[in-house]
Amino acid sequence: FYYSGRWYTAVTPSGTYRINRYGSNGWDYGALGGLWRPRYFNGGIALHGSNDIPAYPASHGCCRMSCAAQDFLIGSKLLYIGEAVSVY
Repeated sequence: FYYSGRWYTAVTPSGTYRINRYGSNGWDYGALGGLWRPRYFNGGIALHGSNDIPAYPASHGCCRMSCAAQDFLIGSKLLYIGEAVSVY
């Protein structure tokens, strides 16, 4: 990804984590773009929705899914504080 005039390679770290905080219940915007209803599990790394899901690796480290998928998981009460997140 391109940030502040430089190219970087981001890696989503493998391991088992726990959701430890929520972002907004809508769009959160930062220097790297928008995150739909983010649920953070490792510092600034989150499960979040996006309108852009390319067919190639393009993450800044987060786990990106469609906004509809994020809404479904939150609506099903599967992304709560303390819930385990395993990244392979």
